[in-house]
Amino acid sequence: MIKVRRAVALLATVVLALLAVPASATPPGGIDATIATAYAGQVRTFNFYVAPRVPTRTPVPLLIVLHGLYLDPASAEASSGLDAVADGQDVALAYPSGVQGSWNAGACCGDSHSQRIDDVGFLVQIVHLVAQLRPIDLDRVYLAGFSNGGMMALKAVCDRPDVFAAAVSVSGTLQAPCVGRRPINAMLIHGLRDTTVPYYGERRSNFLGVPVTPVPVAARRLANRSSCVARRTSATKHYTRLQYVGCSERTSVQLLTLPALGHRWPNRQRDGVDGGALTWTFLRAQHRLG
Repeated sequence: MIKVRRAVALLATVVLALLAVPASATPPGGIDATIATAYAGQVRTFNFYVAPRVPTRTPVPLLIVLHGLYLDPASAEASSGLDAVADGQDVALAYPSGVQGSWNAGACCGDSHSQRIDDVGFLVQIVHLVAQLRPIDLDRVYLAGFSNGGMMALKAVCDRPDVFAAAVSVSGTLQAPCVGRRPINAMLIHGLRDTTVPYYGERRSNFLGVPVTPVPVAARRLANRSSCVARRTSATKHYTRLQYVGCSERTSVQLLTLPALGHRWPNRQRDGVDGGALTWTFLRAQHRLG
């Protein structure tokens, strides 16, 4: 189904007029709009969705969902299935648009990387804007992304754990340093058949044009950030879960490996697992630290 959204333009500092429409024009609590804002000299946009049944004054978690390279918010919305999760779990969703379909996730990708776009700052601004539109639980602001968007989610949670409680990367990897004293929560979901962001990395990806960090190495670096002391492995019919344990402040770092998955967001019909449900099950258990 193709959604038709209200288009709303606003300056970074002017938000109160955004929803200045009669109460009868929108369902109680419901928001479904495309929002434009100025950031670092550019106009940036994101789609914002809150289910109609969510009470207007109830603080809800915010999940920011990042599309893959050269894709767009609509593709992230359609493939992730997270609108259905939001409908059932009372979650606000933001689907931002990267510059020329790309995110500056460190050593990757596209125009955002070459122009040194401050995408972490843009994602933080989204949180501030959304918090002015409706009550948000600021201890439960999450990130999830696919491919280059997954790389961006990991970079943002590494850089700003004071804002983002946890991140999930689907078919992405860590392309930026993840150093600092504050522990983080992160999960990677990746397929062994991925040839775009290969599970075991590449010295130089033909598609991305940069070296790709092996996914197990990325998971280990994230675990090192949280001072995790051991690993525990379990398996289901469709995936193996590597869970780091003994992490600082009870944080969680996990790697889900799907042997039959290529470069795509997993869905139940094709892959036997619901990527959106896996993502939210992990995220909902995490809270911002400190």
